[in-house]
Amino acid sequence: MNIPWKQTTTCLFAVGILLGYALFQNENLSVPSGWAFAHHDEKDFPVHAEHECDHDHDHGSSQGCQHPLHADKAPGQDNHDHDHHHDHDHDHDHHHDHDHDHERSIALTQEQITRFGIKTSPVEHGQIHIELRAPGEIKIITDRMAHIVPRSAGIVRDVLKSLGDSVHANEDLAWIESDELVEAKLNFYARQTEVECCEIEFPRAKEIFENTTKLLKLLESEASESEIALLDDLEMGAYKGTLLTAYASYESTQTIYEREHSLYTQEITSEQEFLEAETLFKQAKAEFFAAMDTARFETFIALTQATQKRQIGKFDAIAAEKQLRLRGALDEDIAALKRMVPSAADLIPCLCSDPNCRKGTLPSMEETLGNQTQFGWYTLRAPFDGTVIERHLVLGESVDKSSEVFIIADLSNVWVDLSISQDVLSSVQEGLPVTIKLPNGIETDTTIEFVGPLVAPNTRMALARTTLENLQGRFRPGTFVDAKIRVSSATDVLSIPSSSIQWIDDKPCVFLKTNDCYEIRVVEIGATDRQRTEILRGLSLGDLVVSQNAFHLKAQLTQAAGGAHACHGHSH
Repeated sequence: MNIPWKQTTTCLFAVGILLGYALFQNENLSVPSGWAFAHHDEKDFPVHAEHECDHDHDHGSSQGCQHPLHADKAPGQDNHDHDHHHDHDHDHDHHHDHDHDHERSIALTQEQITRFGIKTSPVEHGQIHIELRAPGEIKIITDRMAHIVPRSAGIVRDVLKSLGDSVHANEDLAWIESDELVEAKLNFYARQTEVECCEIEFPRAKEIFENTTKLLKLLESEASESEIALLDDLEMGAYKGTLLTAYASYESTQTIYEREHSLYTQEITSEQEFLEAETLFKQAKAEFFAAMDTARFETFIALTQATQKRQIGKFDAIAAEKQLRLRGALDEDIAALKRMVPSAADLIPCLCSDPNCRKGTLPSMEETLGNQTQFGWYTLRAPFDGTVIERHLVLGESVDKSSEVFIIADLSNVWVDLSISQDVLSSVQEGLPVTIKLPNGIETDTTIEFVGPLVAPNTRMALARTTLENLQGRFRPGTFVDAKIRVSSATDVLSIPSSSIQWIDDKPCVFLKTNDCYEIRVVEIGATDRQRTEILRGLSLGDLVVSQNAFHLKAQLTQAAGGAHACHGHSH
């Protein structure tokens, strides 16, 4: 049967009116003009782009969610108003101003809240940590890294450690044979022997000087023979005989002179005999005083020379020891050489009648050194506990004092050098907490220990440094890391979970729970540490905001509005 198209259209229009009327009466639903119908599963929650909630902006409370049709359209309003409102949705600037005047909200059932995982959190007082991100690199602590070089040029005779080996302090690394070391050892031996000889000369010179001085004092005081005899067993060298001889001559001529003088005054003897006696007395007196002056001066000079010789000998021995150490000799090597040097007592000649007695005979170098085949060998040793990170020598290689044969590093602690931009350098200070994150995701907390005073001219970056304990070897030098520096914190501020913030129309917004609705509330935010965000305006203490899956509300709002009214197509 052919039905005219005009009749068909009329019938369909009537059916549509009836269906709309039935929906309005049974489910209290209305469709405002300008909406585009979206296909939703029947479990989806209804979304109204202009569903207003009467609320108090100062306290964040709601008086219930009103249907857009009841809230916006007065009784008797015709369809012309709907068309005008639809055109108004496309006017972006005018609608932007309109959003400041009208808040939007969404009503959800409990089943929908559960299905979409909507959870809320209260606005609370809390602490906000502000973080700076900085790249960094793990580095060896330069104070705990040693470049091992040979002490003397020579030939490598043995290599004991390889790359990557752990070493302990004073552990042998390699053995080197050096002719420079041999020469230094022989020179040290000679200097030590001279010191021992001086230990014989100096005490004797000192003893002669002291004993001679005692004798001179007695002679000057014209002591008795018994007092002078007390010094007979003391060492004075040739000075005792010289002084006593001169003193005896002085005394005898003085006695003769005094007798002749007495006889001459009595006119018993002749003037010639008196004068002869006087002359002999004066001559003996002069010789005696000259002998005392000579003895006093020469013993002092002898003591001074012996003292200087001993001092110079000791200096030479010390210098020889220093040279020997610089050539690679160790403490035990020097102690062994000192034991080879004969002592002063051994150098005193023996007066016994045994022809085979060797006491007091200086031993030859062959007898001293014996069969020491490694006399010219020295060892390279580790200065501290660490790891061999470089090795540059092999057996039989010729090395000199400029050859860097080992590098030892103590990796039990490492530096982390961070590059800080000059823009934020003023915020970074010593003592600030920092979290170091490795490429494998491992994180560790420490503090800033040093902030460099200079900015690199090529990168405009400054150095900030921290130290990490590395007993397990997890932090390998050369690894690039990320650092989060907590430069400051805001305490006792209103804050919400950062996940609550949704950006709509380029404004930070939250979904505020008010009775059975979730109202969009524009807020002013402050500091954030990615976990929580400070709220400066728009919310009050105790308000409940959506903290999990708030993006579902934003997505449904955007989808229902077609990007034209609710969010204007802005999504962040």
